[in-house]
Amino acid sequence: MNIIFVVGIIALTAGTVFSFLKKDFAKKAYIICTAASIVLCVFSFAVNDALKSISIGVALLAALSLAVNIYAQKVGREGIKNTLLFISKALMIILIIEAVVFNFNSYHLWRGEYNKKDLNLSTASAQNFNKNQMGYTATGSGSFEFSDVNERVGTILLDVSSDHYKVDYSIDFTDETAETYRCRSGLAKGSIYRGIDSSKYIVCNFSGKVGKLKINLSTENQTSNIQVFSAKINYDYPSECNYGRIAIFLLGALFVFLFKKSIALRSPISEKGVLLKRVTAVIIATAIIVSMTLSFTNVKGRSDFSMTTGNQMTKEMVDAFEKGKVELDIQPSQSLKNMKNPYDWGVRLEQNVDSLWDHVYYNGKYYSYYGAGPVILLFMPYHMLTGHYFPSVWAGIIFNSIGLLFIGLAFYTLIKKFFPDISVGIFTAALVTIFASCGVWYCTVNVNFYEIAQSSGFCFTALGAYFMLASNVIGGGKVKKRNVLLSTLFLAIGVTCRPTTIVWCVVALAFIVVGLLKLKNENTDKKQIILYLAAALIPFIIIGGAQMYYNYARFGSFTDFGIDYSLTINDFTKTEFHTQAAAVGFFDYIFALPSFTGQFPYFTSTVSNLNINGYYYVMTLNGCGMLFRALPVFAIFVSPFALKYVEKKKRVTTAILFALCAVVVPFVVIESIWESFYGVRYMMDFAWEMTACAFMVIFLLYRNLKSEEAKHLYRAFIVVSMFLAIVVNTALTFSYFYPSPYLNNHEADFVGFARMFSIFKTW
Repeated sequence: MNIIFVVGIIALTAGTVFSFLKKDFAKKAYIICTAASIVLCVFSFAVNDALKSISIGVALLAALSLAVNIYAQKVGREGIKNTLLFISKALMIILIIEAVVFNFNSYHLWRGEYNKKDLNLSTASAQNFNKNQMGYTATGSGSFEFSDVNERVGTILLDVSSDHYKVDYSIDFTDETAETYRCRSGLAKGSIYRGIDSSKYIVCNFSGKVGKLKINLSTENQTSNIQVFSAKINYDYPSECNYGRIAIFLLGALFVFLFKKSIALRSPISEKGVLLKRVTAVIIATAIIVSMTLSFTNVKGRSDFSMTTGNQMTKEMVDAFEKGKVELDIQPSQSLKNMKNPYDWGVRLEQNVDSLWDHVYYNGKYYSYYGAGPVILLFMPYHMLTGHYFPSVWAGIIFNSIGLLFIGLAFYTLIKKFFPDISVGIFTAALVTIFASCGVWYCTVNVNFYEIAQSSGFCFTALGAYFMLASNVIGGGKVKKRNVLLSTLFLAIGVTCRPTTIVWCVVALAFIVVGLLKLKNENTDKKQIILYLAAALIPFIIIGGAQMYYNYARFGSFTDFGIDYSLTINDFTKTEFHTQAAAVGFFDYIFALPSFTGQFPYFTSTVSNLNINGYYYVMTLNGCGMLFRALPVFAIFVSPFALKYVEKKKRVTTAILFALCAVVVPFVVIESIWESFYGVRYMMDFAWEMTACAFMVIFLLYRNLKSEEAKHLYRAFIVVSMFLAIVVNTALTFSYFYPSPYLNNHEADFVGFARMFSIFKTW
């Protein structure tokens, strides 16, 4: 019966080809072939259980495609007609890919003689399994060994359940190429996940008939029960028509079509104000939803808001501040106080010293290096009002969402101000690229005080950037002192969240100077200039002064944030600067090239330590340079050539501001964290700003191109870059969290996502 489905797909392919031909006979041939495909797939659905899902999916969507095509022929408006025809054709191509590529495993048994067989568990040699009414049960782990299978084995179907969310398996076998388990032990391995039925099927690539077959089952939690109901071989891997996957591919194809053909998307943003706002709102909302969805894998429910425990920021600093202390309200152990060098991690381990990990220890007291800003703004007020401690994950959700919102608004303001002639389509692709490569995704699934500091600093930097751009200190319009005040206020708060963001305060001073020059050129009276300077500098003076006093009260220095005294993996009090160690971060954050593999998530990368022959801690093996996370970043290298298109009297100012944002700050941030370690989340400190600056160069060059063909290439590059940014950053984010202990019982959600886009679902 498989031949019916095959012929149906061949007919669909033929219909797709005919739909593109302009010959007179092509239209009838298209209708006949597509209709034949629909009929054959409906028949396949009725008679072939293994292909039911894909058969009915192809039939329904092919019918929809045909209906859309026929309707399009009757539409009078050319634009709508062409769009509908494109949707019809794109849907058919996607259906072919869905049927042939993403259901690859469903055809695995077609290439040989495979006999369906239920393996008799009662005759198998069972280890740690006991029989009961439902089947066989083991606690923690167990195995079944079948000594004489004597069949070709193409698939194994394990009907297994557990009170744990997954059961791991490994298969030992002998076949006609080997009579012993040697070199055939554990070659087939993976996990069966609750709620993912297809994970019960193991696709096997054995040679000839199998002799012995041993199925080893285990759970991570050794107290969990494993229930085995049956084991079968050579049952067809179930087909799947994934409508979500089809919708994603169709939306991507539709965007490319509209980018090229839509008058609205090709129109300058100055002419499409309402559309621009809607597009920006949709992109921002989508980014926030994705961020929150990732974070929800670590949300435990409403009880989180009644927590009586917490970490350094959510509890320990809260308790200390409420008692009027700058040191933590925790007494160090006597063994720590007695140490000659408490910052040597190895000695602490060898002597079994009782110490708090990654806390600051100075003069016999515990402190926290992590910023007071989130504590004062969120965690302490919540505790004072409720008596409970605010959950980290929800703090991450709040800070990340606000940050994403104001990244979008900042870029929207920047483009409206300087590039009103850029099309809505180009703006859309650019904003999506910025969001995809901004790095916020690394502070979602797992949120501890590390991620809170990162996310809150990211949040207030984005707020500061938006209000600085909205203040009109650069570009046209009257300078708005209130926005300048808000900008420096948020940037100053950012420093109290994450000290590294102080570099953006320095950049803000450069913008303030530009605004001051603008006011002077406009012959603004002295009173207004004084008010402007007060608005710009008072937040820095007050909040910066408070932070300096806080530093002095703890460490006797206005500029010492205390990181050198951290009880972590390295002794920062004695760490020496090495150029090669500093270069590691520069390479991995900017230049590291991702590699392409044949299995999901397709793009992978590892960190290079440049063979420094010294100690360098790598926290996350997830290195991929900004140049490849967002291809437009390459434009920074040609920025000097673009400068000639800037108005002559503004070139120096533009060059300084651009260099600060696109080159100096990223360089300073990367070099400032050299002694800590490489951690991919640190890219949040500069990634989106760097990418936005790169687009400024691209837009400036694009605006001044004379050749329409060159402009077409630029537009194609921007769209391709957008899709690559989505794919590469999604792949790297996925591999950052999976597999990891952060996922708890939500590992199945990541596996489900992976299997959605995998071709070879053999794990």
